[in-house]
Amino acid sequence: MSGQRSFDLGGWRVDPARGVLQRDGAETRLEPKLMDLLLLFAGSPGRVISKDEIVASVWEGRAIGDDTLAAAISRLRTALGETKNNRFIETLPKRGYRLAVTPQGAPNAASDAAPSETALLLSRGRAALLVPLPQSLAQACVYFEAAVAADPGSAAAHAGLADAMLAQLFAGLGAHFAASAKASAQAATALDPDSADAWALLGTAILLADRDFARADAALLKSIALDPRLARAHRSRAFALAAIGRFVEAEREARRAIDVEPLSFMARGDLLQVLLCARRFPQALAEARKTIQMSAQSADAWSALGWAQHLSGNDADAVDALLEGLRLLGTSGATLAALRRDFAAGGFGGVCAAGAKLLEQQLMMFTPRPVDRAMLHANGGDFDAAFTALEDAIRIGDPVMLMLPYLPLLDRLRNDPRFAGIIARARLVH
Repeated sequence: MSGQRSFDLGGWRVDPARGVLQRDGAETRLEPKLMDLLLLFAGSPGRVISKDEIVASVWEGRAIGDDTLAAAISRLRTALGETKNNRFIETLPKRGYRLAVTPQGAPNAASDAAPSETALLLSRGRAALLVPLPQSLAQACVYFEAAVAADPGSAAAHAGLADAMLAQLFAGLGAHFAASAKASAQAATALDPDSADAWALLGTAILLADRDFARADAALLKSIALDPRLARAHRSRAFALAAIGRFVEAEREARRAIDVEPLSFMARGDLLQVLLCARRFPQALAEARKTIQMSAQSADAWSALGWAQHLSGNDADAVDALLEGLRLLGTSGATLAALRRDFAAGGFGGVCAAGAKLLEQQLMMFTPRPVDRAMLHANGGDFDAAFTALEDAIRIGDPVMLMLPYLPLLDRLRNDPRFAGIIARARLVH
């Protein structure tokens, strides 16, 4: 925003560089996202702007719900003092939105130059981030690194690089990404102290790199203060709070993320993880069913439902749900039939032992996390293999290991003398 000049709009003086509206000697500060939204409208006066274009321009292509966009439009209207007789923004059903007043001296989008090299690199990086596969995440890093090289003063480029590195860390591609992500997020917040997204990334990176809850939480709270409707910040804070066992607060933050993005499977998955770690199994069952009602194609929801059923003492339904999750991930019918026979022969422990072997042999159509293997081995009775898998999780810096003291599916390992050593090497949050 710092490169935008001031302009007049319906009695307001808009100062993008300072993020404020001025009228009659008074100032109203806009959230960064609302200023970006206003600039988009002011740059295209009289033109209908579709929801997709708004999301691509203001939310940088991130997946947001219609309610998030509608709420942002509503807050912008309120800030502008819109009334029935004094409209600033028109809603055109099924088409989008249009600025209803004529700005004076605003940048004209129609006469803007072609997108810069940095903008193109950022766009390509964000597109690559949407595909959670190792090659695509590596490609995202390359694009964002090139954007930083092209424009070292771009906060968005540094934030994108931090985002890509954190995505690789969460994908289990290496513990070394944590420190690099922190450095990039620090650069982004230094270049744009009003970027809620950059502060959320910094909070997550501090948590994973330094295991320092207080500093991580300070960054996440700053992000939420800048943009209370940033789902990423609430999700990250839920994870941080759960990592230190503050599950009531963690659940509250996870539910706030869902309030912001009610259709987000990731937000609902975070809530399920919190509920399972808090051992609130009936609530986890209810939330998993809600997610499945939204879409019966959510493999993660079926998996969470299965584990919650097992922890609630209902192993037959647990196996049905777990196998449905595996089916959705592409597991063959023959493999699923074999797992059912293992359950019939050896109970839940038998199906876990067989499932762990399948993961070790990589006979399933997805990449298993070491912690998943550890859980299956623990419940299948092979403690040695479970500890080997946990050592693998430590080696790659799997963020799930921050939940180690609370994961109920590892309870069978807790009395083993080796568990204390795993806890020490996992570098829990302090």
